[in-house]
Amino acid sequence: MTTFPQPFVSTVSHWQATNRGKTSLFNHNRDKPLPIDVVDYLVIGAGMAGASMAYHLTRPGVADGKKVVVLEAKDVASGATGRNGGHCAPYSFASWPLLTAPLESGGAGLTPEEALEVLDLEKRVLEYVTSLVEKEKWEVDFWRGEKVEVRRSEDAAKQMRESYQAWISARALGRFKDVKPEWEWIDDAEEAQRITRIKNATGCSKGPAGSLHPHKLATAFLRSALSTGQADLYSWAPVQKMNKVEGIWEVDCGERGLVKTKQVVVCTNAHTGNLFKGTDIDAYLTPFQGQAANVTPPPSFSGANYLNKTYTIEDGPYLVATPHAGIVLGLHHKLAVEQGVLEMKDIFGNADDSFVHPNAKAWLANYCKDSFAGWGSEAPGEGGVRFWAGIQCATRNTLPLVGEVPGEEYKGIWMAAGFHGHGMARIALTTKYLAKLVTTGEWDAGLPASFKLTAQRLEDGKKAPPFITDADKVGGVMGKVLGSFGYGGGVKSVAR
Repeated sequence: MTTFPQPFVSTVSHWQATNRGKTSLFNHNRDKPLPIDVVDYLVIGAGMAGASMAYHLTRPGVADGKKVVVLEAKDVASGATGRNGGHCAPYSFASWPLLTAPLESGGAGLTPEEALEVLDLEKRVLEYVTSLVEKEKWEVDFWRGEKVEVRRSEDAAKQMRESYQAWISARALGRFKDVKPEWEWIDDAEEAQRITRIKNATGCSKGPAGSLHPHKLATAFLRSALSTGQADLYSWAPVQKMNKVEGIWEVDCGERGLVKTKQVVVCTNAHTGNLFKGTDIDAYLTPFQGQAANVTPPPSFSGANYLNKTYTIEDGPYLVATPHAGIVLGLHHKLAVEQGVLEMKDIFGNADDSFVHPNAKAWLANYCKDSFAGWGSEAPGEGGVRFWAGIQCATRNTLPLVGEVPGEEYKGIWMAAGFHGHGMARIALTTKYLAKLVTTGEWDAGLPASFKLTAQRLEDGKKAPPFITDADKVGGVMGKVLGSFGYGGGVKSVAR
C-alpha cells in the first residue's frame, strides 16, 4: 500500500510530459497556506474523478455560493489518470461474461438488465465528453471514431460470437429493444485482418470510441472549476487521515496542516485504502500496477497510413494513436501473466509506479513491429521512446464504489473510487451524478444502482476470489482465479 509522501520518484508518462506549459497547474498553490475557515466541500484527489467532481460542484445551480477545495497529494493527474492509455471508449458486448458472471467466480454478478445499464452509462459518457469538449472548447487532443477489439484465435472468436448473441438477446427483452446496436461483430478473418492490419486476426468487433489527452482533460476540468472563484486547488497536500470533531471533518495533511469541512468527497482510487485502513472498504479495493509506452511509428504507419482506430487485442495491448505524437499502448495484466512476462506478485498489491519491469518494457517495445503487417524497420528515435507505470484499483466485483460511506461514524464522507482500470469510460458522468447526490441527497437514475456503495455490497464482496494469494506472493500460480481472468470474454479482466 502506498503512503504519502511517497518514498520514491514516479515514472513520467507521455501525457504528463506533454502538458508542462503555464496552464498545466503543476505546483498550483504548493506553498500557499491551507484555508483556515470551514469549507463546504472538500475533494481529495485531483485525478479525473476529483477534477470532474470539482467541475460539477461548481456548475450554476448545483452548489451556488458554496466553497469547494481540492487537495492533491502530488500534482494534478499525477496518478492513474495521467498514466492511462488515452482511451475514452465504452465496453462492448465482449464484457458480457465479465458483467454477468457470479461474484463467486470473479464476475460482477449482474443481471442482464443491470449489465445493459452499465454499458449504457459508458455509451453516454462518450457522448457527454464529446459534447462537453465541444461546448467548453477544451484543447485536449480529443478524437472520435471507432474501436476494434481484435481476436487472433478461433476460441476467442467463438467466445466473442457467443457474447454478441447474448448481448443482442438481452437487448431485445428490455428498454433497449428499439435502440439500434452500436457494436457489430465481424466474423470474417480476412475482413478483420484488412480492417485492423493485425496479422492472423480471426475476427473483430467494431463500435464507437474516442481518445484524448487525459492529463489535459483533468487540467481542463479543474481550470474551469477554479475560474468560477468558487473552487481552489492545493497541490502537494497529501491527506494522512480524517477525524470528526463536533460534526466537522478535520482532514490532516501532515506538515501542510488541517482543512476543516462539512463534506468530504474521496476520489483517491487505488490509494483509498490508506484512508480506511483495516475496514471493509480497504479489503474491497486492491491496487495494482499497469505499464504503458509511447511508440513513434515508422513512415509505413505515418501520414495517410497512420492508424485511424483505437484497439484492444486478444493477445496484445490496448492501443490508441494520438493525433500527432505516435501510439500509446498498454499491457494487459492477464496477458502479462499468461505469457510469462510478469507474475501475479509483480502486479497485484504493487502500488509503486517508480519503475517499469524490464520484461514489460521489452514486450511493449516490440509489440507493434512484431504484430502489425507492414510495420517495417525502425530508425533510431522510432519505436518505443517512453515507458511508464501507473497504479490502478481493482474492486471485488469489478465495479466502482460510489456514494456515501456507510456507517454513522462516516456521515458526511462520500466516495467515487475503484474504477478497475476503466475509469475513463465511466467517471465523467459518475461524478456528475455524485455531485447531485452530495448536494441534494437524490440518487440519479442515470447512474447504475450496481455502483452504489452499501454495507451489503462490501459484505458480499467477501465472496469474491482474491486477486492474489500468499502463494502468488512467493511465485505460486493462482490457478483457479487466473483461469477466471480473460480479456473480452473471461472475467476479472481490467480494461483500459
